[in-house]
Amino acid sequence: MNWALLGGSLAGVLFLAGVAWALGLGGAELADEAEAMRIAEAEMPGFRAVSAELAPDRKSARVTGSDGTILAVRQHGARFVAEAL
Repeated sequence: MNWALLGGSLAGVLFLAGVAWALGLGGAELADEAEAMRIAEAEMPGFRAVSAELAPDRKSARVTGSDGTILAVRQHGARFVAEAL
């Protein structure tokens, strides 16, 4: 094992992680209930959102549809996805 190569690779990974952190990448939050409802309607064709409840950390929400269907809107990487509960 080449220790210089291992150390250089580790330094490169830590540098890129620091750049991502400094740029604020991956730290998406839901602005409000209306945004969670828009995401749910965009992700599930035919779904009509009636109400939404945000999690305290604003990284997920529970959205109720007009037909009683409940969707979970959650962060998946840098974007949000909706899935039926």
